[in-house]
Amino acid sequence: MGKHSPEDIEALLERARSQQDRPPPWKETAKKRARPDPQADVAGYAVRPHRRTPGRRVSTFNIVLFLFGLGLGIVLYISNVITVNQRAFEVNELQAKLSKIRNTNVALQAEINKKSSLDRIGNIAREQLGLQFPGEQPAVFAVDEDRLEELKEIERRSTGQ
Repeated sequence: MGKHSPEDIEALLERARSQQDRPPPWKETAKKRARPDPQADVAGYAVRPHRRTPGRRVSTFNIVLFLFGLGLGIVLYISNVITVNQRAFEVNELQAKLSKIRNTNVALQAEINKKSSLDRIGNIAREQLGLQFPGEQPAVFAVDEDRLEELKEIERRSTGQ
């Protein structure tokens, strides 16, 4: 602590002597404690009276408005939860449907590959249609364009066009 001047020490001693005659603070009533201390005029001594601050009143309108806002917030929250759950259910249904379609596509692709194999088509062509593979290479021949035009002209005249 800092150093005290002799005047401060005297003031503190005087205060202590004057309070010896007073009852202990726990025996005082609330009204007596609320009154300012007569020693307040002494330098360096301040008494803050115990005053109750008036409570701020909340109007009924504000309470009703708060409850209405709270209810609206709860309704919106529950609505949001329900909507999210519905969307999640729809997503699960669509994923299941997509999986089923993909499985069907894989099965159909496998069936297409099986039915378009050369061995199967060759067997069907031989057995049902009576076709057979050629024994020799096909011959290549040149077509005379002028002669082809003449033949087309003759055919047109013979059909009457």
